[in-house]
Amino acid sequence: MQNIVLINPFPVGQGLNDATVEPPLGLCYIAAVLEKNNYVCCIIDANVERLSNRDIINRIKESPSVIGIYLNSFLFSVSKDLCAEIRKKFPDSLILLGGPLASTIPEVLLDEFLCDGIIKGEGEYAVLGIMNNISAGKPAFDETISGAVYKLKDGNIRYNDLKRIVDLDELPFPALHLLPKLKAYKSRSRKKPIAPIITSRGCPYGCSFCSKDIFGRKITMRSANNVLDEIDFLVAKYGVKQIDILDDNFAQNRQRLIDILDGIIVRNYNLAINLQSGVRIENIDEEILVKMKQAGVYKIAFGVETADEKLLEIHNKKLNLKKMEEVVSLSKRLGFLTYGFFIIGLLGETDKEFDQTMRFAKKIDFDVANFCMAIPFVGTDLFRMVEAEGKFLIDTRKNIDSGFYDGRVFYEYGNQKGEDILARYNRAYKEFYSIGKKIKVFLAIRSFSELAWLIDAVWFVIKGMIKKRQAKVKPDIRSRD
Repeated sequence: MQNIVLINPFPVGQGLNDATVEPPLGLCYIAAVLEKNNYVCCIIDANVERLSNRDIINRIKESPSVIGIYLNSFLFSVSKDLCAEIRKKFPDSLILLGGPLASTIPEVLLDEFLCDGIIKGEGEYAVLGIMNNISAGKPAFDETISGAVYKLKDGNIRYNDLKRIVDLDELPFPALHLLPKLKAYKSRSRKKPIAPIITSRGCPYGCSFCSKDIFGRKITMRSANNVLDEIDFLVAKYGVKQIDILDDNFAQNRQRLIDILDGIIVRNYNLAINLQSGVRIENIDEEILVKMKQAGVYKIAFGVETADEKLLEIHNKKLNLKKMEEVVSLSKRLGFLTYGFFIIGLLGETDKEFDQTMRFAKKIDFDVANFCMAIPFVGTDLFRMVEAEGKFLIDTRKNIDSGFYDGRVFYEYGNQKGEDILARYNRAYKEFYSIGKKIKVFLAIRSFSELAWLIDAVWFVIKGMIKKRQAKVKPDIRSRD
């Protein structure tokens, strides 16, 4: 009998990047801790298998003690419906919600979802504590469960203190064996099979467009030896030939970074390494880049967002543009594939600031520039700024059915008008991707799987471009009083 089923739902919204689908490592970590403590776990990754809620229900053959559902801003509606269906078919199962949105608006979820409780923050030991309580015949929730939010008998909501996991090395490696085969997942790949890893958690910076509700502004890191042990395991167990590093801040600690790279070099696995989520540049210099090259890193992503100093200050994005230019130039000279992440429509942006960003992007000549719409996720400073003095065109408090690349504007602020933001978004891709740049993008391909991924990614952008031409700014749903 399954003690617990963990579900990663399939979002039904538009404009989400389906060219890249990584395994749900958060659920895999929870399952690994539970399995280590002799609980029987099942993970249903509906996202990669594109399963409907009915498909998910049909996968659950018995009534488990607990059903846990991952929840972010793009999964509100589908997860709400899923909870209702689970409650109907498995009335005796405890329903838990976790993930970014659960950590941000737990009281809303308790009010609107047919669930029993919320887990804010890291879920490994919280879920283990709940399972231990159930096994001992005790109430599932008590004051010892970190980050638990649940209703008491009198109807009041109890908010437990949230405790960060200090020693990440004590966690077992993610339970990838509970997922579909690794080949089912997708990212830009030079080699296959690919496995993702997370070597640290959290970010000490305070960018306005990022939520801090799970980790706050504290970063915790696995030791270099622990990271290298996981790579050894992935190579031996799964024959992995590419590693996607998904950290927010892989390069945060210089010495740890050097130790990891040196360890990979010594092992001589001939891995391809993709710094998928980007790196900050504070600790990046020629010594580090040479070691990255020797270790097998082929792609480095950098989060620029905007190249206007005023907007950087407004959105608390700590970035030295001069050093960014130097690091990207050096990376290109050493042969790395360089990505630049940009956000269009940040609060305060006009054509002037946009033009500054485009000049910067073209000057330093990223191999790939990724332009996405600014989204004021609930819980972020950007959300609070728009709520205080702006106008929402799409309600981001609950479900968001339009993603970063759907050609939809999420808010207006001051003199910023939706049609102007759409026009700049449309210009961004046209201006950056000249015929020569498009040719260079295809000449950078080194494998058939990389070509297949690029075709998917290009088609995804083309669909967004088509929708942008058809899109019209919708009336605002909520304005400042």
